[in-house]
Amino acid sequence: MKEFKSIGINLDMLAGLLVLFLPLYIDSIQDFFTQNLKIIIPCIILYALCCITSVKVNREGIIKELYLAPITLKKKTWREIKHYAHVTEKWSGQYGTQKIEVLWFIDFNDKVCLRIQKRARKNLDKIMEVIDKFEDKYDIKLEIKDPYFMAYGYSKVKYPNEKSENVKKDDNPK
Repeated sequence: MKEFKSIGINLDMLAGLLVLFLPLYIDSIQDFFTQNLKIIIPCIILYALCCITSVKVNREGIIKELYLAPITLKKKTWREIKHYAHVTEKWSGQYGTQKIEVLWFIDFNDKVCLRIQKRARKNLDKIMEVIDKFEDKYDIKLEIKDPYFMAYGYSKVKYPNEKSENVKKDDNPK
């Protein structure tokens, strides 16, 4: 089967790269940059390489890797993934709430094994068609507030109907 690829830019990391160039307007920092140019330029290039990622989908599984370097960030087979879900993550901070649309691939332990941001990603529709052939989709679009541990697979995913299922189990004694 053909391999489908989606290329995306991590805008959060790219913003960090732009912040590095702001202090160049200060004379003392400008002198520091000119004296250490041989070290700073490779560091900036490496940082920029990490901003662009690609997601490859084929009949075996899904792979997330750096675009310009052959470094695999995550690799999951279809047997490891239980289903995927469209999630709106609401991150609250000092300047307000930020909403991020992502795809969560959830394993059989109900933990997130792969997280893909939808924004700034090319060919996501083609990737989703292929994923639909191999994986089940969670019917309800999840909205989760501050998923610090959940988004990266450190804790279990909390489904919205989890309480109602527990009540049903308690009502039916064996």
